[in-house]
Amino acid sequence: MQQFEESAMPSVTDNAMTLWNWPLAAAQWNKDVIDMMFGAQRVVAARMPTIAAAMQNPLAADHVELSRMVSEKVGAFTTSGKSISAAGDAVQRAGSANARALSKMASGSVLWPSDWMRLAESNLAAAAAMAALPTATLAPLQDGVKANDTRFRK
Repeated sequence: MQQFEESAMPSVTDNAMTLWNWPLAAAQWNKDVIDMMFGAQRVVAARMPTIAAAMQNPLAADHVELSRMVSEKVGAFTTSGKSISAAGDAVQRAGSANARALSKMASGSVLWPSDWMRLAESNLAAAAAMAALPTATLAPLQDGVKANDTRFRK
């Protein structure tokens, strides 16, 4: 599944493949959510003694680990939010293009084949962005959980 970055716009082929592979990606996403939930449970269980020790003696607490708990979550949710924003931008661009085309047709103008192709491409990009959104928003959260789970298992 594609992930959205500000620097790289997916091609028409990439967008078509995203939609083509959506059912498989949705099944993989379900598995990833379950894996992440079990991993998060292990990470929380591993961090509870650190939190309990900090509550008993705040001066002797593991402040590096405690601050890491917050900074990792902020970073993951920020990256996840950027994915949501990128998908929203694609949908907004498609909606604006559709509105311009409708306005043009309402005024009696003709849409040429190139106009229809641009509309199709913008709507394909919006549909692909929405299809890729669950995976793109979950990936940074899942990466953080996997990294912590691996680190705590050592």
